[in-house]
Amino acid sequence: MTTVEHLEIAWSNITKRKLRTTLTIIGIVIAITTIFALISIGNGLDKGIREEFEKIGTNRLYVMPKGSSITSLQNGLTETDVETLEALQEVLWVNPYLQEQTIIEYNNEKKKVTAWATKADNLAERWKDSSFHVSEGRLFKEEEKWSTIVGYKTATEMFKKEIQINENVYINGKRFRVVGIFEEIGNPEDDNVVELPLETAQELFQKEEQVSLIEIITKQGADLQETAKKATKVLERKRGDDLFEVITPDQLLTQFSTIISIINTVLGAIASISLIVGGIGIMNASYTSVLERRKEIGIMKAIGAQNKDIMLLFLAESSLLGLLGGGIGVLCGFGIAKMTQYAAEQSGFLFLKITFDPILMIGSILFALCFGMIAGYLPAREATKKQIIDALRKV
Repeated sequence: MTTVEHLEIAWSNITKRKLRTTLTIIGIVIAITTIFALISIGNGLDKGIREEFEKIGTNRLYVMPKGSSITSLQNGLTETDVETLEALQEVLWVNPYLQEQTIIEYNNEKKKVTAWATKADNLAERWKDSSFHVSEGRLFKEEEKWSTIVGYKTATEMFKKEIQINENVYINGKRFRVVGIFEEIGNPEDDNVVELPLETAQELFQKEEQVSLIEIITKQGADLQETAKKATKVLERKRGDDLFEVITPDQLLTQFSTIISIINTVLGAIASISLIVGGIGIMNASYTSVLERRKEIGIMKAIGAQNKDIMLLFLAESSLLGLLGGGIGVLCGFGIAKMTQYAAEQSGFLFLKITFDPILMIGSILFALCFGMIAGYLPAREATKKQIIDALRKV
Protein backbone atom coordinates (compact mmCIF):
# COMPACT_ATOMS: atom_id res chain seq x y z
CA MET A 1 0.00 0.00 0.00
CA THR A 2 1.22 3.48 -0.83
CA THR A 3 1.23 6.46 1.52
CA VAL A 4 -1.63 8.05 -0.42
CA GLU A 5 -3.71 4.88 0.00
CA HIS A 6 -3.00 4.83 3.74
CA LEU A 7 -4.15 8.45 4.04
CA GLU A 8 -7.28 7.85 1.93
CA ILE A 9 -8.36 4.89 4.05
CA ALA A 10 -7.52 6.76 7.26
CA TRP A 11 -9.55 9.79 6.15
CA SER A 12 -12.48 7.58 5.24
CA ASN A 13 -12.38 5.86 8.65
CA ILE A 14 -12.26 9.05 10.76
CA THR A 15 -15.03 10.74 8.71
CA LYS A 16 -17.32 7.74 9.26
CA ARG A 17 -17.21 8.31 13.03
CA LYS A 18 -18.02 12.02 13.10
CA LEU A 19 -19.01 12.34 16.77
CA ARG A 20 -16.00 10.43 18.09
CA THR A 21 -13.68 12.29 15.70
CA THR A 22 -15.09 15.64 16.78
CA LEU A 23 -14.74 14.89 20.49
CA THR A 24 -11.19 13.60 19.99
CA ILE A 25 -10.16 16.65 17.95
CA ILE A 26 -11.60 19.01 20.56
CA GLY A 27 -8.98 17.83 23.06
CA ILE A 28 -6.15 18.66 20.66
CA VAL A 29 -7.80 21.95 19.66
CA ILE A 30 -7.97 23.07 23.30
CA ALA A 31 -4.33 22.13 23.86
CA ILE A 32 -2.93 23.82 20.73
CA THR A 33 -5.21 26.84 21.22
CA THR A 34 -3.87 27.31 24.74
CA ILE A 35 -0.24 26.86 23.77
CA PHE A 36 -0.45 29.02 20.63
CA ALA A 37 -2.33 31.81 22.42
CA LEU A 38 0.06 31.88 25.38
CA ILE A 39 3.17 31.89 23.19
CA SER A 40 1.67 34.59 20.95
CA ILE A 41 0.81 36.75 23.96
CA GLY A 42 4.27 36.24 25.44
CA ASN A 43 5.95 37.12 22.14
CA GLY A 44 3.61 40.09 21.67
CA LEU A 45 4.45 41.43 25.12
CA ASP A 46 8.16 40.97 24.48
CA LYS A 47 7.84 42.75 21.12
CA GLY A 48 5.89 45.65 22.62
CA ILE A 49 8.41 46.13 25.42
CA ARG A 50 11.33 45.98 22.99
CA GLU A 51 9.71 48.65 20.82
CA GLU A 52 9.34 50.89 23.85
CA PHE A 53 12.97 50.40 24.83
CA GLU A 54 14.05 51.23 21.28
CA LYS A 55 12.33 54.57 21.73
CA ILE A 56 14.52 55.24 24.76
CA GLY A 57 17.55 55.35 22.53
CA THR A 58 21.18 54.53 23.14
CA ASN A 59 22.14 57.62 25.09
CA ARG A 60 20.60 56.90 28.50
CA LEU A 61 21.81 55.35 31.72
CA TYR A 62 19.90 54.79 34.95
CA VAL A 63 21.27 54.88 38.47
CA MET A 64 19.20 53.02 41.05
CA PRO A 65 19.73 51.84 44.62
CA LYS A 66 21.12 48.31 44.61
CA GLY A 67 18.45 45.64 44.91
CA SER A 68 15.62 47.82 43.60
CA SER A 69 13.84 47.70 40.25
CA ILE A 70 12.43 50.32 37.91
CA THR A 71 8.91 49.56 39.22
CA SER A 72 9.82 49.50 42.93
CA LEU A 73 12.44 52.05 43.91
CA GLN A 74 14.05 52.32 47.32
CA ASN A 75 15.77 55.28 48.89
CA GLY A 76 19.54 55.52 48.90
CA LEU A 77 20.43 58.17 46.31
CA THR A 78 20.89 61.86 47.05
CA GLU A 79 21.28 65.17 45.25
CA THR A 80 25.01 64.92 45.99
CA ASP A 81 25.06 61.93 43.64
CA VAL A 82 23.30 64.06 41.04
CA GLU A 83 25.90 66.80 41.34
CA THR A 84 28.71 64.24 41.08
CA LEU A 85 27.29 62.87 37.82
CA GLU A 86 26.67 66.33 36.38
CA ALA A 87 30.42 66.94 36.50
CA LEU A 88 31.12 64.14 34.03
CA GLN A 89 32.30 65.37 30.64
CA GLU A 90 30.18 62.83 28.72
CA VAL A 91 26.92 63.91 30.35
CA LEU A 92 24.38 66.20 28.70
CA TRP A 93 21.63 66.08 31.34
CA VAL A 94 21.21 64.40 34.72
CA ASN A 95 17.56 64.00 35.64
CA PRO A 96 16.84 63.04 39.26
CA TYR A 97 13.44 61.53 40.10
CA LEU A 98 11.67 61.00 43.39
CA GLN A 99 8.91 58.40 43.61
CA GLU A 100 6.34 58.27 46.40
CA GLN A 101 2.91 56.75 46.96
CA THR A 102 0.41 59.36 48.11
CA ILE A 103 -3.24 60.47 48.14
CA ILE A 104 -4.77 62.80 45.57
CA GLU A 105 -8.09 64.52 46.28
CA TYR A 106 -10.34 66.03 43.62
CA ASN A 107 -14.03 66.90 43.66
CA ASN A 108 -14.34 65.47 47.20
CA GLU A 109 -12.90 62.10 46.10
CA LYS A 110 -9.66 60.65 47.40
CA LYS A 111 -7.55 58.12 45.49
CA LYS A 112 -4.14 56.50 45.88
CA VAL A 113 -1.66 57.61 43.25
CA THR A 114 2.04 57.38 42.42
CA ALA A 115 3.77 60.74 42.58
CA TRP A 116 6.88 61.32 40.51
CA ALA A 117 8.99 64.42 40.86
CA THR A 118 11.82 65.89 38.80
CA LYS A 119 13.72 69.11 38.31
CA ALA A 120 11.63 71.89 36.77
CA ASP A 121 14.47 73.84 35.19
CA ASN A 122 14.88 73.27 31.44
CA LEU A 123 12.31 70.49 31.66
CA ALA A 124 11.40 70.71 27.98
CA GLU A 125 15.05 70.12 27.03
CA ARG A 126 15.48 67.37 29.59
CA TRP A 127 12.43 65.51 28.24
CA LYS A 128 13.07 66.30 24.59
CA ASP A 129 13.52 62.67 23.50
CA SER A 130 11.47 61.01 26.25
CA SER A 131 8.03 59.41 26.03
CA PHE A 132 6.54 62.06 28.33
CA HIS A 133 4.57 64.65 26.37
CA VAL A 134 1.60 66.73 27.39
CA SER A 135 -1.63 66.45 25.40
CA GLU A 136 -3.22 69.43 27.13
CA GLY A 137 -1.64 72.38 28.88
CA ARG A 138 2.13 72.55 29.35
CA LEU A 139 5.05 71.51 31.53
CA PHE A 140 5.47 73.28 34.86
CA LYS A 141 8.05 76.04 35.20
CA GLU A 142 10.85 76.40 37.73
CA GLU A 143 9.09 79.16 39.67
CA GLU A 144 5.79 77.24 39.90
CA LYS A 145 6.30 75.45 43.20
CA TRP A 146 2.72 74.17 43.65
CA SER A 147 1.95 73.08 40.10
CA THR A 148 1.46 69.55 38.80
CA ILE A 149 1.10 67.56 35.59
CA VAL A 150 -1.28 64.63 35.88
CA GLY A 151 -1.26 61.34 33.97
CA TYR A 152 -3.81 60.62 31.27
CA LYS A 153 -5.82 58.15 33.34
CA THR A 154 -5.45 60.24 36.47
CA ALA A 155 -7.23 63.03 34.59
CA THR A 156 -9.81 61.01 32.66
CA GLU A 157 -10.64 57.86 34.63
CA MET A 158 -9.56 58.11 38.24
CA PHE A 159 -12.43 60.35 39.33
CA LYS A 160 -16.10 60.59 38.44
CA LYS A 161 -15.44 64.02 37.00
CA GLU A 162 -12.50 64.56 34.64
CA ILE A 163 -9.70 66.84 35.78
CA GLN A 164 -9.34 69.96 33.65
CA ILE A 165 -6.41 72.29 33.06
CA ASN A 166 -6.01 75.06 35.70
CA GLU A 167 -8.19 73.24 38.22
CA ASN A 168 -6.94 72.49 41.72
CA VAL A 169 -6.20 69.10 43.23
CA TYR A 170 -4.92 68.22 46.68
CA ILE A 171 -1.85 65.99 46.89
CA ASN A 172 -0.87 64.77 50.34
CA GLY A 173 -3.11 67.51 51.74
CA LYS A 174 -1.52 70.38 49.78
CA ARG A 175 -3.25 72.29 46.99
CA PHE A 176 -1.73 72.08 43.50
CA ARG A 177 -2.79 73.68 40.23
CA VAL A 178 -2.98 71.37 37.23
CA VAL A 179 -0.94 72.95 34.42
CA GLY A 180 -0.74 69.92 32.11
CA ILE A 181 -2.10 66.47 31.28
CA PHE A 182 0.22 63.81 29.88
CA GLU A 183 -0.47 61.99 26.64
CA GLU A 184 -1.58 58.39 27.11
CA ILE A 185 1.49 56.14 27.27
CA GLY A 186 -0.29 52.79 27.46
CA ASN A 187 1.19 51.60 30.74
CA PRO A 188 -1.14 51.94 33.75
CA GLU A 189 1.87 52.67 35.98
CA ASP A 190 2.75 55.68 33.83
CA ASP A 191 -0.79 56.85 33.09
CA ASN A 192 -1.97 56.84 36.72
CA VAL A 193 0.54 59.36 38.09
CA VAL A 194 1.06 62.94 39.13
CA GLU A 195 4.28 64.80 38.31
CA LEU A 196 5.64 67.38 40.75
CA PRO A 197 8.62 69.73 40.96
CA LEU A 198 11.42 67.90 42.78
CA GLU A 199 12.01 70.45 45.55
CA THR A 200 8.29 70.63 46.25
CA ALA A 201 8.03 66.83 46.51
CA GLN A 202 11.05 66.57 48.79
CA GLU A 203 9.41 69.07 51.13
CA LEU A 204 5.96 67.51 50.81
CA PHE A 205 7.11 63.96 51.58
CA GLN A 206 9.89 64.94 54.00
CA LYS A 207 12.57 63.49 51.71
CA GLU A 208 15.06 66.36 51.84
CA GLU A 209 17.96 65.85 49.41
CA GLN A 210 16.75 62.34 48.55
CA VAL A 211 16.01 60.94 45.09
CA SER A 212 14.78 57.49 44.00
CA LEU A 213 16.21 57.26 40.48
CA ILE A 214 18.76 59.17 38.40
CA GLU A 215 18.57 59.28 34.61
CA ILE A 216 21.77 60.15 32.75
CA ILE A 217 21.49 61.45 29.18
CA THR A 218 24.85 61.34 27.45
CA LYS A 219 26.20 63.65 24.79
CA GLN A 220 26.15 62.59 21.15
CA GLY A 221 29.00 60.21 20.37
CA ALA A 222 29.66 59.22 23.98
CA ASP A 223 30.24 55.49 24.55
CA LEU A 224 27.44 54.28 26.81
CA GLN A 225 29.34 51.37 28.36
CA GLU A 226 32.41 53.49 29.07
CA THR A 227 30.25 56.25 30.54
CA ALA A 228 28.53 53.68 32.78
CA LYS A 229 31.92 52.46 34.05
CA LYS A 230 33.10 56.02 34.65
CA ALA A 231 29.86 56.96 36.45
CA THR A 232 30.19 53.89 38.68
CA LYS A 233 33.79 54.73 39.52
CA VAL A 234 33.19 58.38 40.47
CA LEU A 235 30.10 57.55 42.51
CA GLU A 236 31.90 54.83 44.45
CA ARG A 237 34.74 57.24 45.21
CA LYS A 238 32.40 60.08 46.24
CA ARG A 239 29.93 57.96 48.23
CA GLY A 240 32.42 55.54 49.74
CA ASP A 241 30.14 52.58 48.99
CA ASP A 242 28.72 50.54 46.12
CA LEU A 243 25.08 50.49 47.23
CA PHE A 244 23.87 51.54 43.79
CA GLU A 245 23.71 50.24 40.22
CA VAL A 246 24.37 51.99 36.92
CA ILE A 247 22.15 50.24 34.37
CA THR A 248 21.92 50.48 30.60
CA PRO A 249 18.64 50.11 28.66
CA ASP A 250 19.87 46.71 27.43
CA GLN A 251 20.21 45.52 31.02
CA LEU A 252 16.71 46.74 31.84
CA LEU A 253 15.38 44.96 28.77
CA THR A 254 17.14 41.76 29.86
CA GLN A 255 15.43 42.00 33.25
CA PHE A 256 12.00 42.33 31.63
CA SER A 257 12.74 39.54 29.14
CA THR A 258 13.77 37.22 31.96
CA ILE A 259 10.50 37.87 33.75
CA ILE A 260 8.52 37.24 30.56
CA SER A 261 10.43 34.00 29.94
CA ILE A 262 9.61 32.75 33.43
CA ILE A 263 5.95 33.59 32.95
CA ASN A 264 5.90 31.85 29.56
CA THR A 265 7.53 28.75 31.06
CA VAL A 266 4.98 28.53 33.85
CA LEU A 267 2.03 29.09 31.51
CA GLY A 268 3.48 26.59 29.02
CA ALA A 269 3.73 23.97 31.75
CA ILE A 270 0.08 24.57 32.61
CA ALA A 271 -0.90 24.38 28.94
CA SER A 272 0.96 21.08 28.53
CA ILE A 273 -1.59 19.48 30.84
CA SER A 274 -4.31 20.08 28.28
CA LEU A 275 -2.01 18.63 25.61
CA ILE A 276 -1.64 15.44 27.64
CA VAL A 277 -5.41 15.25 27.94
CA GLY A 278 -5.70 15.66 24.18
CA GLY A 279 -3.16 12.89 23.61
CA ILE A 280 -5.04 10.56 25.91
CA GLY A 281 -8.17 11.31 23.87
CA ILE A 282 -6.43 10.28 20.63
CA MET A 283 -5.03 7.15 22.27
CA ASN A 284 -8.43 6.20 23.66
CA ALA A 285 -10.12 6.73 20.28
CA SER A 286 -7.43 4.67 18.54
CA TYR A 287 -7.72 1.80 21.02
CA THR A 288 -11.50 1.81 20.59
CA SER A 289 -11.07 1.79 16.84
CA VAL A 290 -8.74 -1.22 17.05
CA LEU A 291 -11.29 -3.17 19.08
CA GLU A 292 -14.14 -2.27 16.75
CA ARG A 293 -12.21 -3.17 13.62
CA ARG A 294 -10.80 -6.53 14.64
CA LYS A 295 -12.58 -8.22 11.75
CA GLU A 296 -11.38 -5.57 9.29
CA ILE A 297 -7.81 -6.08 10.49
CA GLY A 298 -8.17 -9.82 10.05
CA ILE A 299 -9.47 -9.46 6.51
CA MET A 300 -6.63 -7.07 5.60
CA LYS A 301 -4.07 -9.55 6.87
CA ALA A 302 -5.85 -12.44 5.09
CA ILE A 303 -5.54 -10.70 1.72
CA GLY A 304 -1.85 -9.95 2.22
CA ALA A 305 -1.57 -6.74 4.25
CA GLN A 306 1.64 -6.66 6.27
CA ASN A 307 2.05 -5.50 9.87
CA LYS A 308 3.66 -2.26 8.69
CA ASP A 309 0.55 -1.50 6.59
CA ILE A 310 -1.67 -1.97 9.64
CA MET A 311 0.71 0.13 11.71
CA LEU A 312 0.85 2.94 9.14
CA LEU A 313 -2.93 2.94 8.72
CA PHE A 314 -3.61 3.58 12.39
CA LEU A 315 -0.73 6.04 12.66
CA ALA A 316 -2.18 7.92 9.67
CA GLU A 317 -5.54 8.16 11.44
CA SER A 318 -4.04 9.50 14.68
CA SER A 319 -1.80 11.87 12.68
CA LEU A 320 -4.79 13.28 10.78
CA LEU A 321 -6.60 13.84 14.08
CA GLY A 322 -3.56 15.72 15.39
CA LEU A 323 -3.22 17.69 12.15
CA LEU A 324 -6.88 18.77 12.15
CA GLY A 325 -6.77 19.66 15.83
CA GLY A 326 -3.54 21.58 15.34
CA GLY A 327 -4.85 23.61 12.40
CA ILE A 328 -8.06 24.56 14.16
CA GLY A 329 -6.15 25.23 17.39
CA VAL A 330 -3.80 27.66 15.66
CA LEU A 331 -6.71 29.69 14.29
CA CYS A 332 -8.49 29.70 17.64
CA GLY A 333 -5.28 30.54 19.50
CA PHE A 334 -4.54 33.51 17.23
CA GLY A 335 -8.11 34.72 17.66
CA ILE A 336 -7.83 34.54 21.46
CA ALA A 337 -4.47 36.34 21.38
CA LYS A 338 -5.93 39.18 19.28
CA MET A 339 -8.93 39.41 21.60
CA THR A 340 -6.51 39.66 24.53
CA GLN A 341 -4.68 42.49 22.76
CA TYR A 342 -7.97 44.29 22.14
CA ALA A 343 -9.01 43.88 25.79
CA ALA A 344 -5.60 45.14 26.93
CA GLU A 345 -5.88 48.18 24.65
CA GLN A 346 -9.35 48.95 25.97
CA SER A 347 -7.99 48.88 29.52
CA GLY A 348 -5.17 51.23 28.51
CA PHE A 349 -2.30 48.75 28.15
CA LEU A 350 -0.75 49.42 24.73
CA PHE A 351 2.44 47.35 25.00
CA LEU A 352 0.93 44.09 23.71
CA LYS A 353 1.69 43.70 19.98
CA ILE A 354 0.19 40.48 18.60
CA THR A 355 1.32 39.52 15.09
CA PHE A 356 0.77 36.31 13.16
CA ASP A 357 3.98 34.29 13.25
CA PRO A 358 4.20 31.77 10.35
CA ILE A 359 7.03 29.88 12.05
CA LEU A 360 4.98 29.49 15.23
CA MET A 361 1.97 28.39 13.15
CA ILE A 362 3.93 25.72 11.25
CA GLY A 363 5.67 24.61 14.43
CA SER A 364 2.38 24.25 16.31
CA ILE A 365 0.75 22.24 13.53
CA LEU A 366 3.78 19.96 13.14
CA PHE A 367 3.89 19.55 16.90
CA ALA A 368 0.23 18.50 16.94
CA LEU A 369 0.87 16.13 14.03
CA CYS A 370 3.82 14.47 15.77
CA PHE A 371 1.98 14.33 19.07
CA GLY A 372 -0.93 12.60 17.31
CA MET A 373 1.47 10.02 15.87
CA ILE A 374 3.02 9.41 19.29
CA ALA A 375 -0.39 9.06 20.93
CA GLY A 376 -1.49 6.61 18.22
CA TYR A 377 1.65 4.46 18.31
CA LEU A 378 0.63 2.05 21.08
CA PRO A 379 -2.87 1.39 19.64
CA ALA A 380 -1.30 0.91 16.18
CA ARG A 381 1.22 -1.52 17.64
CA GLU A 382 -1.61 -3.37 19.33
CA ALA A 383 -3.39 -3.67 15.99
CA THR A 384 -0.37 -5.34 14.38
CA LYS A 385 -0.37 -8.04 17.05
CA LYS A 386 -3.80 -9.31 16.03
CA GLN A 387 -3.66 -12.81 14.56
CA ILE A 388 -5.84 -13.56 11.54
CA ILE A 389 -7.82 -16.30 13.33
CA ASP A 390 -8.31 -14.19 16.47
CA ALA A 391 -9.26 -11.15 14.46
CA LEU A 392 -11.86 -13.03 12.44
CA ARG A 393 -13.29 -14.93 15.42
CA LYS A 394 -16.81 -13.85 16.31
CA VAL A 395 -17.16 -12.07 19.56
